[in-house]
Amino acid sequence: MGKRKILSIIFAVIINFSLIVFAWAGIRIDKPKIRISVPPGSYESGEIKVENTGKEPITITVYLEDWVYSRQDGGKEFMPKGTTPLSCSNWITFYPADFTLPPNGVQIVRYTVNVPEDTKGGHYSVMFFETGGGNVETVNEEGNNVVIWVLNRLGALFYVEPEGTIQKTAEIKNLNITEKLNDFIVTADFFNMGNTDITATGTFNVIDDQGFVYARGEFDEVYTLPKDKATLLATAKSVNLKIGTYDMLITLEFQNGGTLVKEATFSVSGNGAISSINLKN
Repeated sequence: MGKRKILSIIFAVIINFSLIVFAWAGIRIDKPKIRISVPPGSYESGEIKVENTGKEPITITVYLEDWVYSRQDGGKEFMPKGTTPLSCSNWITFYPADFTLPPNGVQIVRYTVNVPEDTKGGHYSVMFFETGGGNVETVNEEGNNVVIWVLNRLGALFYVEPEGTIQKTAEIKNLNITEKLNDFIVTADFFNMGNTDITATGTFNVIDDQGFVYARGEFDEVYTLPKDKATLLATAKSVNLKIGTYDMLITLEFQNGGTLVKEATFSVSGNGAISSINLKN
C-alpha cells in the first residue's frame, strides 16, 4: 500500500475518533466571539464561562493564537500568537490557564485586554480551550502500529478596536454581468480599504429608465480583514431584458454598522448580449 493511502486511513481514524471524544468531552463556552472597543492606552476585562456537559471529568488547557481569514466565507487559519501583523494576542492576559472540570462542572476564565498607546485599527486573537482525548492505537494494512493523540478545542475569537481610530471603508471594482441559461449573474471584486474587519452582504437591483425593477439578487456574505479582497457573487432569475440601457444599484451592509452604495449602468444589444458595463465612482 502506498503512503498516500496509509495517510488517508490515519486521517479517517482521527476524524471518527475525534467525533466520539468530542461528544464525551462535551466542552461548551458562552462567548465564542468577543468584540472590544476601548481607547488606546486603556483596558477592558471580562470573563468566559466554560462548561463540561459530559459525564466524565475533563482537563482543559487555555492558550492564545493568532488568526486570519483563509477563505472569504469566514474560514480561518490559526498561527502562533504574536506572528501576524494585526495580532493582539500579546495584549491579553487570563487566568486560569489549566483546570479540571467534573461532570456538569463550570469554570470562569477571566481575561484582561490591555490596548497599547498609539494603536490604530482592528487587531485579532483567539483563545483556545483544549482537552486531550487520549491516544489511539491502530494497525495499518502493512501491520505497523500507528499511535495517534487526539485533541479537541473550542475557540473564543477576539476583535479589538481602539476607539477613535477605526476606518471602515471598502471599494467595489471589476463589475461583471452575464446571463447564463436561466440565471442573471453579477460578480465584482470587494476590497477592504479600511483598518478593521468587514463582513459584508447586500443586494443589487436592475432598473430601467422608467424606474421599473427588472431583477433583484442577494450577494453571498463575504468576510475580510484590512487589505483583503473578496469576490461578490449574486444570482437572480434571467429576465430577458429588452434592448436598451439599464441602471444597477448595489447596496452592501457591513456588520456593526456601515453601508456601501454603488451605481452602475449597462446596455443590452439586439442579440441579448450585455455590454458597456460602467461602474460609477
